[in-house]
Amino acid sequence: MNERISRALNDVPPHILAASVINLDNIAKNYATIKKELPDKTKIMAIVKADSYGFGAVRVGRRLCREGCNAFFVTTIEEGIDLRKSLPKNAQIYILSGLLKGSEDLLTQYALTPVLNNLYQSNLWIEHAKKLNKKLDAIVHVDTGISRNGYSYRNMEEDLRDVKDCLNIILIMSHLACADIPDHPLNKIQLDRFRRVLQYFGNSRGCLAATEGIFLGREYFFDAVRPGKALYGFSVRKDKIGSMIPVMDVFSRIVQINNLKSGDSIGYDATFTADRSMTTITVGMGYADGFMRKFSGFGYGFLGGKKMPMVGRISMDYMVFDAMEVEESHLKMGNWVALTTDTDYTLEKWALELNTLPHEVVCRFSSRVKKVYLGEA
Repeated sequence: MNERISRALNDVPPHILAASVINLDNIAKNYATIKKELPDKTKIMAIVKADSYGFGAVRVGRRLCREGCNAFFVTTIEEGIDLRKSLPKNAQIYILSGLLKGSEDLLTQYALTPVLNNLYQSNLWIEHAKKLNKKLDAIVHVDTGISRNGYSYRNMEEDLRDVKDCLNIILIMSHLACADIPDHPLNKIQLDRFRRVLQYFGNSRGCLAATEGIFLGREYFFDAVRPGKALYGFSVRKDKIGSMIPVMDVFSRIVQINNLKSGDSIGYDATFTADRSMTTITVGMGYADGFMRKFSGFGYGFLGGKKMPMVGRISMDYMVFDAMEVEESHLKMGNWVALTTDTDYTLEKWALELNTLPHEVVCRFSSRVKKVYLGEA
């Protein structure tokens, strides 16, 4: 554990059993890395939905503003309102889920711009614009192949006729379905469809690439990109693992030290039985904190420079590690155990081992996991 992290954890009150240490300086470095790869005309619009993938949207948003980013995507209006209260007035906040009837006034009250995904939403926003007697901003989302959100590219000429006339369309966006599989044929198909969409809109400003789309190369950049995972140190593509700087490490305190005999079992269903005398430690983090039960038997803890295998089932509040290699001087109640490390066993690598997504893991962390920030002003 480096000295900076150690100092931060020393300030965590002793009743807190789990903590995530989030390095905002590294988010700034990842932002700079992405920016360096883009042409001057291509703007970065940061994804800070789901509380910035569990990293804390307010803190992340403020830091990105300091780095020169002024455009942010969230999913819900509620997320947008929380962010608006914390960011400078010139920050642009876009709502990916658009709007439902009755939410129009909230959008204008908090200067939030909807992403219009269908005729229902567009008609609501057009009527609201007429009511206010002004041409309101909007982003139009056209589905080019993911079949989830957005106008169908097949029907856009008919469906979007009024939208072009009644609203100020500041950006056309779409979303790649298979960007994490570089040679998947759908990537090129969606790229071609998106180009045709932009032609229909008179070569309007376009945004196609999120993190994995950025990794596909320059032809996917257009006028804006919207990185999410990459800002937080993640990728899904195996060839890109480690290409961004890790941002978070996770820690939990020792709450029990056990000396087992051969034949003693550990945890629910006795899935692990000691074949020798052994020392184990129990830490105060379990599936209620976000480490899912199905992750049992995977992963490690790190203490005193030693790597400790997880043993037995993860329960709601606890997980257990084999501490036989750890020097006794480190085996103290309340000591912090690292569950990931930025140099050896990152969240990204751990998730790859589990065949899951690192941001799926982080998004699941509960309020019991205290966020500790490095790099705040």
